[in-house]
Amino acid sequence: MKLARNLSITLICIILGVMLAWQYRSILHNSKKQNLPNVRVETLRDELIVQKENNEDLMKRNDELQKQISKYENSQGNLNQVEKNLESELGRVRLLAGLSEIEGAGVIINLEYVGENSISETAVLSLINELKASEAQAISIEGERIVAMSEIKKAGDYIVVNGKQMLAPFTIKAIADPEKLENSLTMLGGMVENLEYLYSVKVTIEKKDSITIPKVRDDGSVLKYDLLHTKE
Repeated sequence: MKLARNLSITLICIILGVMLAWQYRSILHNSKKQNLPNVRVETLRDELIVQKENNEDLMKRNDELQKQISKYENSQGNLNQVEKNLESELGRVRLLAGLSEIEGAGVIINLEYVGENSISETAVLSLINELKASEAQAISIEGERIVAMSEIKKAGDYIVVNGKQMLAPFTIKAIADPEKLENSLTMLGGMVENLEYLYSVKVTIEKKDSITIPKVRDDGSVLKYDLLHTKE
């Protein structure tokens, strides 16, 4: 009799456990279904914002090109004006290619390793990419201008930038809106926090009203184009 009662209690417990498990799974499933539209809306909103910013950038660039075309059209027959326009465009190209020393407001970032090893190139690359994403218009590391063809790699205890060996601590300069750049780097879960906790790198940021960034070395070690030819 006692055995039968124990078996009955055990069976009831098993049934209740199964029912509770199914109920929990049902609640969890419904919760995910309710949250899914919210997640989807958030994703679509973020994508819309990115596309809107891209469209605005394209419209600005289109306006610049239209103005440039107007200058050339208005200067037809005026060789002096044509020459001035070409000189202006050449200066702009040199500026974008990093062939001119530049000056502007921005930040100075110091990286110092607090662990036993040297700073990894991954940490430096991550910071450079974040600076570019935050609309930094010019960047240098220890006096080396960073351009599209720059390379950053590890070589023993050194980090090699544009073929030049460097040892920590590193000083990185970036010309951009100082407030915007600092906020982007120091936000919760942002680049500074990642560098400190993932790479054991101490980061200090100093905002400046004026920063000078040198031009890229034009000795052929960085900008290589001897194999490039314009298409006929």
